[in-house]
Amino acid sequence: MSSRRALLALASAVALAACAARAPRAAVSAAPSPADSASAHRAALGFVAAFDSLQWDRFRGYFADDVTMFFPFAQVPRRADGRAAVEAVFQQFFEGQRAARTRAGRPMVQGLVPRDVAVQMLGRDAAVLTFHLGEQSPARRSVVFRRAGGDTWRVAHWHASPTPAAPQQPSQPQPAPAPR
Repeated sequence: MSSRRALLALASAVALAACAARAPRAAVSAAPSPADSASAHRAALGFVAAFDSLQWDRFRGYFADDVTMFFPFAQVPRRADGRAAVEAVFQQFFEGQRAARTRAGRPMVQGLVPRDVAVQMLGRDAAVLTFHLGEQSPARRSVVFRRAGGDTWRVAHWHASPTPAAPQQPSQPQPAPAPR
């Protein structure tokens, strides 16, 4: 019975996809201007800088009220929905980082070095920031920004995950030793 349900679900998904492919596309907002792009880039860089320097109030100011996030931590296995849920996890992280740095006499800077940074504009009012982090334990980030008015951008969604390990190449068979 479960295979029949699975087949029905698959057929429904295929039919829905076919209908969606034929449906007229919704109008996309006007193409972004250079000023829109510059504004989104400034917001993206400011967001990363606030996180790197552990500036809690500045950092949390970037979140939209309806923000969602996939954290890279095993203790948060499901999507966090809403500002309160996302902030609760980050507040613990910030407090722990700040306390550890204070005890060690270290500056309040994590030393994040984003690589392969890209900001893609999705019309005038949305942008996606993507980048890689870390050498020892590589990670990747995708952050969706939504314009809240003027030059104000808010994080609507953030996905953080470790970079998967490269697949291991199968070991090459060693030639048999030559007979003696």
